[in-house]
Amino acid sequence: MHLEYVPTHLEEWISNEYMKRGILTPSDLTISNISNCFGVETVIRSGKSYSANIHGTIVLFLSKESRRDLKRNFYHELCHGLLHEGRQGKDIPMPLRELQENQAENFIKYSAIPYHMLSYINFTDIEYTAELFGIPVDICEERIQSIQIRQAYKRGQLYRALLPAMSRF
Repeated sequence: MHLEYVPTHLEEWISNEYMKRGILTPSDLTISNISNCFGVETVIRSGKSYSANIHGTIVLFLSKESRRDLKRNFYHELCHGLLHEGRQGKDIPMPLRELQENQAENFIKYSAIPYHMLSYINFTDIEYTAELFGIPVDICEERIQSIQIRQAYKRGQLYRALLPAMSRF
């Protein structure tokens, strides 16, 4: 499928960081590989998921849940570790905490199916795509929906840009 698509700044950043680290195909998107490539420690244990910077090392503490939720939690906490430096305590204002949570939710879908891997998506078989990327179907559906929304936005921009030229006829 030909994509007329412009990535968000976050999508572009994630793809660039992945490509710099050799994360190029869906099979590279494992928790252990991404952790190694980013120099992040991942600890799976009972309790709440969170990230922390311990002596300069980002450590992701992931709740021992189903495999499906593990990957979602991994991407969420990776965002906090990389972009927010683990600062999500009670000492930050609520609007900033909400902003960070929204960023982490977007980070999940963009890092699970990064911009430079969009050609691997099978838009007619979401289950296959979810399996290929090793993510839950709902994350895959959100990602595909975000692509379609941005494509529609881009088409709208092109249409508005053509309006002055079309009015001459």
